[in-house]
Amino acid sequence: MKMRTKIMIMLLALLVVFISGCMEQKKEIVIEKPGNTSNYEFEIFLNGSSNQTLVNTTTFYLLEDNTEVQVVNIVVNTSKLEIYPPEILGGGSEENPIENFVLLIGLANETIPNPQTFEELSSKNETSAINYTMTQEVSRSMKVINLEFKEPVTGFIAYTLEIPRTQSFTFLKPNSEFIRVALPEGYVTGNRVFGIARPEPSNVTFDEKGRQTLLWISSKMGDREKAIQIKYYTQSAPLFFSAAIIALLCGVILVLLHYARSKKELESVREIFELEKEYTQKRQRRK
Repeated sequence: MKMRTKIMIMLLALLVVFISGCMEQKKEIVIEKPGNTSNYEFEIFLNGSSNQTLVNTTTFYLLEDNTEVQVVNIVVNTSKLEIYPPEILGGGSEENPIENFVLLIGLANETIPNPQTFEELSSKNETSAINYTMTQEVSRSMKVINLEFKEPVTGFIAYTLEIPRTQSFTFLKPNSEFIRVALPEGYVTGNRVFGIARPEPSNVTFDEKGRQTLLWISSKMGDREKAIQIKYYTQSAPLFFSAAIIALLCGVILVLLHYARSKKELESVREIFELEKEYTQKRQRRK
């Protein structure tokens, strides 16, 4: 009987631990002051749409210091936005998971999702006065920030996230049709030696600032492709690497030439020595 009691207690304890680990831990995030709209690029991305209609688009702008990423979302008739801080992948801040939060939006039933409307929104200097709630949840060891509105909205939502200081950027696929990443100026990806993007982007272009921009289309990606990883490097890296390889090969060739020359000289000296030895032996025989 005692043994059964111990087993039941252990099972109950394990069940409590399991349930507590699976339960979502919610924490409200309070933005004390609105962000600065001038810090962001509110690009109206159409991807060649013939009817000039915008759809949900997420653009990541990696900054040159490799410590932050600016995220600009085009949202159309959206009431909830999920934000996955890179903290879950090795970076981010516990105290300030999101910074410089900017809303340039209008109620969806009052806002037409066309380029003219978004052009007007992008020219505003003050953020939109629309109520929202922002909470951070922890579920299955994953952190997610939920941004929710009472009514669906349309417009721009921008914010800044901290990322690990590396030349690699990994993020969970957002719930957007178009996913874009603009690399810092002077950086590229696509060389299998130095780094590539996985999964392979649908399109790679350069913008007006010379930044390499990668595009993924969510509807063309597989369900298993939950995360996107980009390893990038300076544009000059392959050139310097090639120069280093050439210099190394030249050094090897010079060493081999020097070795061949030294070997030839040693063989000449050996031949002279052998001739002298043979001549000395002949003289001794004559005597």
